[in-house]
Amino acid sequence: MESSRDLQPNKKLRVVHLADHTGRLQVIFPDSNMLDIAAVSRITKRRFEPVTNYHSSGDPLIKPNSITTILEANILKETSVSIRTKVNGFYRDTTSAELESMFSGPLNRFENISISTQLIKQPVDNHEDDEEQILQALGRFQSIRLKQRLEETLEIPPLPASSHRIIRLSSDTKAGTDELCDVIALDPSLAAQVVSWASSPYYGAPGAIESVEDAIIRVLGFDMVMNLALGLSMGNAFQAPEDGPRHYEDFWLDSVSNAVLVESLVKAMPNQGRPKIGHAYLAGLLHNFGYLAISTILPPHFSILSRYQEANAHLSSELIEMQILHFTKEQLGSWLLRYWSLPDNIWTAIRYSKKPHYYGEHAILAKLLYVSFQLRNEGIIEPSVLQEIGLTLEEAEACRDAVYQKSPELYKMVALINKMNA
Repeated sequence: MESSRDLQPNKKLRVVHLADHTGRLQVIFPDSNMLDIAAVSRITKRRFEPVTNYHSSGDPLIKPNSITTILEANILKETSVSIRTKVNGFYRDTTSAELESMFSGPLNRFENISISTQLIKQPVDNHEDDEEQILQALGRFQSIRLKQRLEETLEIPPLPASSHRIIRLSSDTKAGTDELCDVIALDPSLAAQVVSWASSPYYGAPGAIESVEDAIIRVLGFDMVMNLALGLSMGNAFQAPEDGPRHYEDFWLDSVSNAVLVESLVKAMPNQGRPKIGHAYLAGLLHNFGYLAISTILPPHFSILSRYQEANAHLSSELIEMQILHFTKEQLGSWLLRYWSLPDNIWTAIRYSKKPHYYGEHAILAKLLYVSFQLRNEGIIEPSVLQEIGLTLEEAEACRDAVYQKSPELYKMVALINKMNA
């Protein structure tokens, strides 16, 4: 096999290791496809799960004929393919005939075990059609009784009383620090979180922060405290899932890291066109709220979704969600936030956060969420989006690097949230 660095994606092969209680299985399929774990189970009559190793580039190839291996049958239709023998190694070219010969032993077989991503349905373009698409998708799940409206179909946890109070307060243009302090004080756990947040080394406030009023006046500001308190209280409506993707470190760590990065990006933007920092922070904090919603409302399907995400780390979450659920977490999360009467710019930005070419209302906030996601996941950011929010790539990356430098402080803040929510 010859070394190759510049090959078309549809010629590259991906290696994933699966396991059950009786042993391991190696699967090989085109990098442009999604591994279908259900198909593997049907073929083997075993219930495999991905091993705990997580590599967006795939697992290393185990020597042929030393482990049971299933290869995607459509590979044989290619004239040549490329495969990596090490996690960080280069792709190496080989013909499909050579590959077939290499895996011709009794431990190997060629079967249809993957799905072309081009065949996966896309989410609807307009959020006004989300409810219909989600309802149609839920109709496929026999465990759910389909009704005419989404809120009648799903068993949605009630919004915490503190969230209701803060949402009402946010619409009161005359509300001030005293009213916000009174609302937060009704939830002692939430008040303690806000005070501890303002006291954290991340903000470096001089002296002790002894009250919510101190947190507002001396450190965080009215809008930030209102939106932080709202995000934290809403998160309490759901329990962080225990059976999520094993590479997903922590829901709150992901949420808080995203929130502070979006906040940093807004501060670096030109003044003209800047969204409110408090709203940007809240949108960043709630960007993945649909993840919690799916895990709480659809736990069996969430478990299946998590295993597919582990096996298909090379694909976007949207593709995997559309294949397994037929709707995305952005669709469900934004619908839920809209149902709970959050500000339009929050749920709209979350709904279109994976759409860099969205130009509707609140597009700037949606694009900020997109840029933050790409920065944190080392994705490519479309230059036109950076131009629209008024930042260069170097400025955006500097914001990310500054947030990463303060990651120890963020870990401490998140630990506090997890402790209080335990």
